[in-house]
Amino acid sequence: MRKPRILVTVFAVCLITLLIASWWKKDIVVSQLVNLLAGEVVIQQLSGLELNFSQASIEQVRLQSGHDSNLVLNKVQILNPFHIVFDRDNIQEVELSIAELTYQKVKETTSFINNPSIIDPNEGSALTLDNIIQSISRYMPGLVSVEKITLDQKFTAGPLRITRNNTELFAELPYNSTETGQLNITLKADLTSNNITARAQVFSDFSEDASQLKLNISRVNLDQWEFHSTANSNLNSIDPILSFSEALAVFPSDGMSANGKISIDTKSIIPNNFLSIADYQDTLVKVESNGLELTFLSESFNSKVKAHLSTQSPIELKLKTLNPVKLESATGSGFIELSTVKNAVAKSHLASLKFNSANLVADPKLQVNGSIDLLAAKPLLESQLVKEYFPSLIFTNLKGELNFQSEAFLNLTGTSFTEQGWLDKIHLTLLPNSKLQIDTEVTGLKEESPLLSTGLGHSQAQIEIMKEILLIGEPLKPDSFKLKATDGKINAQLKAKNSSTSIHAKIEQIQCRMEDNVECIFDLKAKSPELIDKLTDIRLSEMNIDSRVHFLTSANTQIIKLEQMKASFDELKTKDFHISQGKTQFPNTNCKFSKNATSCTSEKSSNQFNTFTSEYTTLSGNLDVSNFKLVSSLGNTEFSGNFGSSRLEIESPENYALQASLIGSFSLSGNKLQGQSQLKAGSLQFNSSWQHDLELAAGAIQFSLPKVNFDSKTPLSKSVRSLPVDIVSGSLAANGTISWPPLQTKDTIAITLNDVAAVYDGSFATGIDGSILVENHGEHWFTPKPQPLTIQSINAGLPLSKVSFSLTMDRDQDLVLEGFSAEFLDGKLSSDALYWNLDNKERSSILYAKDVSLEQLAEVTESENFKAKGRLNLTIPVTTGPRGVTVNNGHLEAIEPGGELRYYGAFSPQMLAGNPQLKLISNALEDYDFRTLEGNLQYPPSGDLQLNLKLVGRSESMDAERDLIINLNLENNIPAMLRSLQASRDLTTALEKQLDQ
Repeated sequence: MRKPRILVTVFAVCLITLLIASWWKKDIVVSQLVNLLAGEVVIQQLSGLELNFSQASIEQVRLQSGHDSNLVLNKVQILNPFHIVFDRDNIQEVELSIAELTYQKVKETTSFINNPSIIDPNEGSALTLDNIIQSISRYMPGLVSVEKITLDQKFTAGPLRITRNNTELFAELPYNSTETGQLNITLKADLTSNNITARAQVFSDFSEDASQLKLNISRVNLDQWEFHSTANSNLNSIDPILSFSEALAVFPSDGMSANGKISIDTKSIIPNNFLSIADYQDTLVKVESNGLELTFLSESFNSKVKAHLSTQSPIELKLKTLNPVKLESATGSGFIELSTVKNAVAKSHLASLKFNSANLVADPKLQVNGSIDLLAAKPLLESQLVKEYFPSLIFTNLKGELNFQSEAFLNLTGTSFTEQGWLDKIHLTLLPNSKLQIDTEVTGLKEESPLLSTGLGHSQAQIEIMKEILLIGEPLKPDSFKLKATDGKINAQLKAKNSSTSIHAKIEQIQCRMEDNVECIFDLKAKSPELIDKLTDIRLSEMNIDSRVHFLTSANTQIIKLEQMKASFDELKTKDFHISQGKTQFPNTNCKFSKNATSCTSEKSSNQFNTFTSEYTTLSGNLDVSNFKLVSSLGNTEFSGNFGSSRLEIESPENYALQASLIGSFSLSGNKLQGQSQLKAGSLQFNSSWQHDLELAAGAIQFSLPKVNFDSKTPLSKSVRSLPVDIVSGSLAANGTISWPPLQTKDTIAITLNDVAAVYDGSFATGIDGSILVENHGEHWFTPKPQPLTIQSINAGLPLSKVSFSLTMDRDQDLVLEGFSAEFLDGKLSSDALYWNLDNKERSSILYAKDVSLEQLAEVTESENFKAKGRLNLTIPVTTGPRGVTVNNGHLEAIEPGGELRYYGAFSPQMLAGNPQLKLISNALEDYDFRTLEGNLQYPPSGDLQLNLKLVGRSESMDAERDLIINLNLENNIPAMLRSLQASRDLTTALEKQLDQ
């Protein structure tokens, strides 16, 4: 092992004294030289040697140490050199002088801190106090002087002068530096065989007060000494010594500096072999400081850190042994302030600490209170360690202050630092009003990432401690530590930088345990005034979350449990739907995260919403999800669960509404999402199963409506409200398949009607029978073949009965009633085909009416001023399209032999007054028998039926033997007439009467 570097410097000077002796008496000097220097220094070159009896001189000596550095000694002169050989007991007659000593680095060296030179005390040439005393007495010249010492361009010293008078030594060294100015070091020592005393002083231009060290070492026995030292230092005066160490590469170039005042008193029983640390006993160290400042380089902060120490009461350490370190007691109190230093002027406050250690017999403890300024801790966020743990996170603009108080409960008696048995427990309390603010940015996000689309990928976080948090730490074994966190309350806010999205959170009732794993339980309350996802166009307002969170993490697994979670929001908007006043409850949700898999389970969740509105429907009520399970592994996600609702209000855009119950299940495996459900509303039961391929964005639903019977107590309107049609009798069944987008596979809808009675507005139909099947092959719905339907009766004011036709819908969306026939007013209606285009295109049809009874017409219309007999035939060309239903140039004529017409009060008294001819016609119409009746009819979009009639017949009141020809133009609004007829009868009574038939 190499000797301490400082010995090299000290004994290098003495080496010159022995050079001449080694020339003459190699066998005497070389062994002493080896014992003294132990191979630390090698003579590289010796030149210009001149020797006589009174003096010896050497032009230059070049030495190389084991630390890859050179010492160059120029103009070396030794007076009385032969005393080294012939009068060794009187060697102090020798005088050594050196004109210049230069220290040169050969190459960069590893710092003293990382590679300390440690002398093994068990080596054969152990350095003992006895050896030092004897070596100085025997080999130290009476005078040693070095005119100039040069360490680098900035540092020069000299002249160095060392004088010895028997056991007494005196040394003085002035030096100066461009950075530190003038400094002077003095040393007085007395080295006897049983006692060593020394006093060193350092004087500086920067301080009037000198720093000094007093040392007294007294022999106790052959192998032990009693050591006592007192150091009182004004560090301004010894700060240049640190620069001296830098020049010797003991510290890095940006190494330590110091100022202020410190007093250190040390007592110990030390061994004669004083480098044997294990043999030190009963050591007492007492430290007092008044404004001590140390500046050192910190790799974590990437800058220098300045520490300021002031003691209130002395710091005392009692150590039973030093190796291993066994601490018996530690007392003292004081202040420490830390700051980071950027340059000679700028610095940032880092921390303020107040410490106090009380060595109570039953409860020894160390107290530290203070605050940490997070602005100065910014370099920690830029450290390599943070980058390794959070490679995708960038932290900037760290601000705030963390206030704390702590207590360390110590176990000092008979314990060792190396065993970590000296610490029983530590309490750290984070205090209220501690605040933190930091900007975070997540890099490498994909375009579809929610963090990017909501703006939270670049956000500002603010954290404030509202109630103190207690951290309790206990050592378990030398390499592990147990930590608990209890109580406390934290307010936090996360605000997006580039959007209005923000999240506020409160964390309280904290219970954490950190041992081999980390386990935390706390109450979480979070809210967001507005959460916006720009990519999906989702806007969530006034969101609130309240939950008990249980977090457990181990080396490879993290588990999160949410207990009694409640969530609510005022409004959720997307481009497809809108939800208002939503509420969700999760009694228990468990999630597990590992390196390659994620799983979540939830036994039950309850969801309520005021309204769910989309283009197709509006929902309100509750929806429960149970037995939910999610597993994600190696890029594959699967989930499944059940859902149900005891109360679900469904309303269509046309205001059709129903109250239903719902049960079902769903699952995802690979890209296939599927499920099944059953919806019940009154007597209706709607069953469905569905599948959806996420990759293809395609799917299908199969549904069925089992046969349902209707009657007066359970009509359709009791299940579905506000429908324009109500089914009050009969049965209905349906089934089908619908796909999306419309695929080439066949979609179908089948409906079966059995003796159905339906009511529409003031009209009704009874005895509806038939089956309707429609298909879709990717374009439009159509009937694969005509669908026969029969209707017992239809009554919209004027009755139809025995209605039959075949329903057809083609690919052009023409709805056709083929082979239409019905009984009407004791006559018959018929048509080869009646057309209506669902795309509102114009279509034409012809409707025939045969043997229509005028007597039935008068009876059905319940007209008091109109009586008639006879029958009519009509040909009605019907046009449907954008203008609705119209008739143009229809034709009607009476069937022989004609009939009777009794029209009372055809004209008002005002019209008859002064018009005798009109009065004659009025009288004729009250008693008119016609042989022929013929005319045309028009039915425009206004609904006003226009009849242009020509009647030929006779009137008894006019002339029974003479024909009377009447041209009659009539106009009547058919919709108004039908409404009047509907209003004039009781719909329920009429319907019941018809059903009884």
